[in-house]
Formats: sequence, structure tokens, C-alpha cells
Amino acid sequence: MRKIIQQGLLAGLVSGIILGLVLKWIQYGTGALVYTLLLNVDFVPVLPDVLPEWLEFAMHLVVALVLGVLFRLWISRWHHPWLAGLTLGAASSLLFFPLAMMSDRVPAVNDGQAYMYWLIGHLVYGLVLGMVGRWQIRQRSLF
Repeated sequence: MRKIIQQGLLAGLVSGIILGLVLKWIQYGTGALVYTLLLNVDFVPVLPDVLPEWLEFAMHLVVALVLGVLFRLWISRWHHPWLAGLTLGAASSLLFFPLAMMSDRVPAVNDGQAYMYWLIGHLVYGLVLGMVGRWQIRQRSLF
């Protein structure tokens, strides 16, 4: 079980970092506030209104680490890392809507272009999860 958790943490860390970089690059290039949305924690009442970017990114990575472990557990039972990763990426892209409703400093819930960018970022995230999972299988470290 320890090995599964370690592999899940690796998958979550790599995919979470890449998701953050992709969305930051998209926001920089287009002005769509998708990276801001990724890091947004306005809806957490106990946190201050303004946090440093590194801390918000660290919070994002905590979520990515948890999802990585869940992904790793999933593919230990269902041996399709690419499909599992893409499914997790597509499903997590739906968080755009509730997250967009909880803050006025992120894209509007009906901003189709921002959602398209968000979806692309999360599909890249899912592909990276699948790639890491496939690599783990090929290393015979998975089963």
C-alpha cells in the first residue's frame, strides 16, 4: 500500500505542476483568468482575503496529490491509465462552474472561452496522469 501511495503522490505532483504551468501560460497569453481560478480560495471562510501565490499553488498541489493517490488506486484495479486519467481530467474540469460562481475575481460562469481553456488544461492534466500511470505499469512497479 505504501508503494501505491508513493506512486499516486508522484502522479499527482507531476500532473498538478503541469496543470498549473499550462493554465498560467494560457492566462498570460490570453488574459483569461484560468490560473487565477485554479488558485482561487475565496470560498474558504477561514482564510485571509489575500494569500501569496506560492501558498495558493501549494494548496492546489495538495488537491492534486490526493487525486493522484485516488488515480493510482483506481488504475490498480482498472488497468487503463489513459482512460482513467482523461476521465479524471474531464470530470475535474466541471469544477469550473461551482468555482466560478464563488468569486468575482475569476471568469464568469458563462464564459465559454475561459471554460474551453480550463477544459484543455484539465485534459492535459489527465493525459499526464495517464502517461505517469502507463510509465508505472511499464516499470512493472504497479502490479
